[in-house]
Amino acid sequence: MAQEKNIGAEWLELAKAAAKAERELNVKAYAVICICKKVDGKEVVLHRYELRRESLQRWAWVINWRRAKCICEDPRANIYETYYHYDKTSGENYGFGSDLAQLVALKGRITLQENRIREYIEANKGSLFFDEATDPQLLKVRAKLERAKENVAQAEARLKAKVERLKTAGV
Repeated sequence: MAQEKNIGAEWLELAKAAAKAERELNVKAYAVICICKKVDGKEVVLHRYELRRESLQRWAWVINWRRAKCICEDPRANIYETYYHYDKTSGENYGFGSDLAQLVALKGRITLQENRIREYIEANKGSLFFDEATDPQLLKVRAKLERAKENVAQAEARLKAKVERLKTAGV
C-alpha cells in the first residue's frame, strides 16, 4: 500500500516538474481534432476543432456528439477522429516522441533531480561524516546533472534554430 502511494507521489512530482519546464519554455499546447471520413480512399474532413490542451477534456462531449451525429447521418461511412498536438508559439509538433516533448521531459527530469539533491543534502546535513564537497554519490550525480544540462541547452538551441528555419521558410 505504501508503495502505491509513493508511485502516485513520484508521478505527481514528475508532472509538476514537466509543467514547470513548459512554463520556462513558454509552451502553449494546443490540439487540433478533426472528424473525418474516407471517400474513395481519400480523407474528407467533416469538422475541425482547435482547442487548448486544458480545454480538451471539458469540450470532449461536443466532439463525441458531433461524431455521433455524423455516424447517424451516414451509418455506413468510416467516420473517425484524428488528434494533432502542437505548440502554438513555435508551431512545433508536441506529440509523443517529438523534439519539444522530449525537451520538456528532459527539463522536468533535471528539475526533479535537483530537488532530490536538495533533499539528500538536507537529510544528511546533521551527520558528522557528510561533506557536500567530497561525498562520492553527490559528486557523481552532480556530474551527470551537468552533462544533462549541457544536452538540454544543445537541444534548446537545435529547436530554436529549427523554429527559425521554419518561420523564415514559411514567410
